[in-house]
Amino acid sequence: MGWAILGIVIAVLLLIGLICIIWRREKCKRMVRCMSEEEKCHKLNELAEPFGFFYEPSQEIFVGRIDAWQRKEGYERLYDKLAAKFHMVMDSFPVYFDYKDKTWLIEFWKGQYGINTGAEAGVYHTNRPVAPEQRKHVHYNAVSDREMPLIGIYLKRRGEKLFSLKQYHWWLAAFRMGMFSQPSELAMYAAITFCDTRQAQAFGRGLLEAGFTKEEYRVRNRRVSVLLDKTVCHTGLEKLHRGIVQCINRCYCRLFRFITRPFCNTADRVLFLYLQVPWCFRRVLRLRSFGKKVRVKK
Repeated sequence: MGWAILGIVIAVLLLIGLICIIWRREKCKRMVRCMSEEEKCHKLNELAEPFGFFYEPSQEIFVGRIDAWQRKEGYERLYDKLAAKFHMVMDSFPVYFDYKDKTWLIEFWKGQYGINTGAEAGVYHTNRPVAPEQRKHVHYNAVSDREMPLIGIYLKRRGEKLFSLKQYHWWLAAFRMGMFSQPSELAMYAAITFCDTRQAQAFGRGLLEAGFTKEEYRVRNRRVSVLLDKTVCHTGLEKLHRGIVQCINRCYCRLFRFITRPFCNTADRVLFLYLQVPWCFRRVLRLRSFGKKVRVKK
């Protein structure tokens, strides 16, 4: 008799829990549907700002802010080496060159960032010239506002356009949430307009030294355009690790779409996720943070 009563109690508690989940889910649906497009955009920007991003509704992407906290961190090669540990599996293309008594680094990335498909172009430099053999071992600072070039990026996935951006920036980055991609499925086109032709030519020489062929880039006055449609080859344990991480990322993408399945566009999906599972929302937006804790307004 005692076990029977215990079973009934457990069944009742499970039923109550299920009812609460369904009630909360329906409540979150109504809250999202009652919001105007302007309210959704405003709320997403408010939520994304602490992570260094803003929401671009016309293309349904999250874009890196000029005043993002990541700017103070600069760049080190270690970031790319640790990326897969934080579910970021991407192709990286660093380009080094010397200009005005500084060593500059312009790096491009494309790939999968957790449940986000994205691309980035970052501009950094040291405070002094660095010998070529030391370039991968030093810290680089993000460029100042007056040093920022005009950057344009265009990302295609399996031959179809995902997004395009053009802005004066130190780190132009954009991410489509809920989409899974292998880095090899992505082709990135980048164009950078520098302050003068000497810097553009120096960058062109850096591209050549980095292994780009003359068919993959073009220098025209102050503007340099680059095609990044190749993928970086990995072997051994690194290849295995990246493969495992991508399997997990694919599962997370499917789970994200399943949880937010009443909705189709990114804004509705993300807000619905935030209202249902706030901690999960914080996790999916923690891009390029390497585990740094970010507070979100409630």
